[in-house]
Amino acid sequence: MNRLTAVPSRPPIQPRQQRARRTHGELLAATEALVATEGPEAVTTTRIAALTGVAVGTIYRYYPNREALLLAAYDATVDRIVSACAARLATLEPGQAAREAVTGLLGTYLATAEAIPAHFALLREMRRLRPQAADANERIQAEIILPLVARYGLGAGAAAPGRLEVIYALLSTLVDLYLVSEDDDMRANIRAELEAHALFALARLSG
Repeated sequence: MNRLTAVPSRPPIQPRQQRARRTHGELLAATEALVATEGPEAVTTTRIAALTGVAVGTIYRYYPNREALLLAAYDATVDRIVSACAARLATLEPGQAAREAVTGLLGTYLATAEAIPAHFALLREMRRLRPQAADANERIQAEIILPLVARYGLGAGAAAPGRLEVIYALLSTLVDLYLVSEDDDMRANIRAELEAHALFALARLSG
């Protein structure tokens, strides 16, 4: 019973002790590595237990099923992507043009995501299991978009009801489409559209 299909009904336990955090990290690392080499369908609690030496019963203490484990692994990749973008945002020169900052942050986001072999497959699984990725969306908005808006004084345009939400929904859809596309020509076209829409969004927020 390690391939349950129901989406998790309770959030995973957040470990507090050092040993528990280490175990938690090992489980996510093993899940990510297995997805990268064999795909999400290879992930079962039994397989992860064999790879990590963590008992199946212990895994269930952290995650109620394999779906929760896959979603947590996806969230961990998003954490790394957001952290990379936040670091890039922190190093922007005071006089750097907003257009350069937007395209630079977009490039950092995509490059970091592409450098994580399992991210694409985990993204597909996340969209299947959790169509409304509220937690990840909130962190991206809080740690990337809102600081960028504040840095360049775009508050007036961003204050229009629903504008930020619409812009983010459009850009995040294009980002996901780019990341899950396997055809090189399609990816190039989506990347061009994504950059164009990001700059258009900047203009809308500035107005």
